[in-house]
Amino acid sequence: MREGCRIVYGHMPLPEFLALVGQASDREVLHAGTARMLEASAVIGLPSALARLRRQETPAAIERLRARLGRAALRLDPHALRWLAAGEHGPASLALFLLLTGVRPRHYRGTLRDFPRDANAFRRCRLLIEQVPSLRQALAVLAERVHEPGVAEWAALAQSWDDICAHMDFEAPDWRYSAAGASGTTAVLACFRELEAA
Repeated sequence: MREGCRIVYGHMPLPEFLALVGQASDREVLHAGTARMLEASAVIGLPSALARLRRQETPAAIERLRARLGRAALRLDPHALRWLAAGEHGPASLALFLLLTGVRPRHYRGTLRDFPRDANAFRRCRLLIEQVPSLRQALAVLAERVHEPGVAEWAALAQSWDDICAHMDFEAPDWRYSAAGASGTTAVLACFRELEAA
């Protein structure tokens, strides 16, 4: 227990894990991002307790990440290291990070085909660009690669980035916390699948 959160390290038999989850209150959540950050199997806690734990552990997580990346860490600025250690990740945002930095996150096993298919995935991509301002320029460079095989879909997204963001801002003004209700943004993203199939 730390900061009121239950932290599980290593293997836990399923019946014991289910019993642990059963002890949690309705307001507590199982948070995969915090578990990844702590190199734990699972973390359960109230959102406020999880936020405190994440704030406390971010510096140590950044240092562990820097050591693990070795020379590749030199290619990343402090904001990128912080996002990689403690940011909100999903397959699409990790693919975008790889595409823009050339650094593959250790826990990412996907490919550049992990394109954002819905508003929640695009939300995590937006958080990446917002939290790592240096990637904004790399996004502009990506927009020029529209004729390059394998990245055309991403390049088209980069070209339309500001318009999609404006649409999402209108649909879901609180998008930083939730993309609920941004069905129009999801519909816009579906148009890029046609480009991928073409």
